[in-house]
Amino acid sequence: MSFLKGALIGAALGLLFAPKSGEETREDLRRRMNESKKSASDYADKAKVKSEEMSQTAGTATENIKLTISKTAKDLREQLHHASEEIKDEARSLKDEVRETTEDAYVDIAVEVEDASNEIREDKDDSDLNNKI
Repeated sequence: MSFLKGALIGAALGLLFAPKSGEETREDLRRRMNESKKSASDYADKAKVKSEEMSQTAGTATENIKLTISKTAKDLREQLHHASEEIKDEARSLKDEVRETTEDAYVDIAVEVEDASNEIREDKDDSDLNNKI
């Protein structure tokens, strides 16, 4: 914009100090003013087109970002759900393993207690038998 102002002022000063008649000078001024208006109008039109292009590009980019974020959020939800299901399955599996281990330990302890009880009875019977003799 400053360039256009400078060009207009420079052109006007050049015409004012040129060795021409007043009528020729005014005609040159009008012609250059019209050319400057046309150039300014062309620049304004180009700026408007660029602005519209940038606005459209920004809108498209915004829409793409929204879609990407939405897809990412959906993917994360699915991954979290899958991980949650895996954790639940692992917890169930561990629970079953603990139950089986506990049952095995119970059986082992019951057998050990029964064996110990039998040994105590046998020792008592032997002791009673020795006392009778």
